[in-house]
Amino acid sequence: MFIDLHTLWLMWIIIGVILLLVELFTTTFFALWMAGAAIVPAILSFFSPNMSLEFQIIVWIIAMCICAFLWMRFSKRDIPLENIDKELIGQIGILAKKCDAQNKGILLLQKPVDGLSQWECIANNPIPVETRVIVVQRVGERLLQVDFEKK
Repeated sequence: MFIDLHTLWLMWIIIGVILLLVELFTTTFFALWMAGAAIVPAILSFFSPNMSLEFQIIVWIIAMCICAFLWMRFSKRDIPLENIDKELIGQIGILAKKCDAQNKGILLLQKPVDGLSQWECIANNPIPVETRVIVVQRVGERLLQVDFEKK
């Protein structure tokens, strides 16, 4: 098979567009930095059309590794947890199972947070079932501290 090295840069653009289309149908951001990395060999082959295909593939692989490293380094993974905490604190819900300091209860939130409307909860004082409570703080990953709702 004969590959025209003078139009090879167009192949890299097409690869990048295909990867962007793949990214539209997934939510992993995996294909996004692969598509971004395809720009590097496209630019190199546009300005240096006699560059070998093998070298361009090596450049693409290196660019993908750099993009992956930068993505992992600068993506803010702790921000969603902070946002979840901000959404949870002050939420009002109803107890489906009584709780106190030693026994976990079940809290049903009016508005789901992080895709969940049912959370485990504890309280400093015993709170009976079907009591409206307010979330005071997040104690664990899926455990909340609640208190009587102040009216």
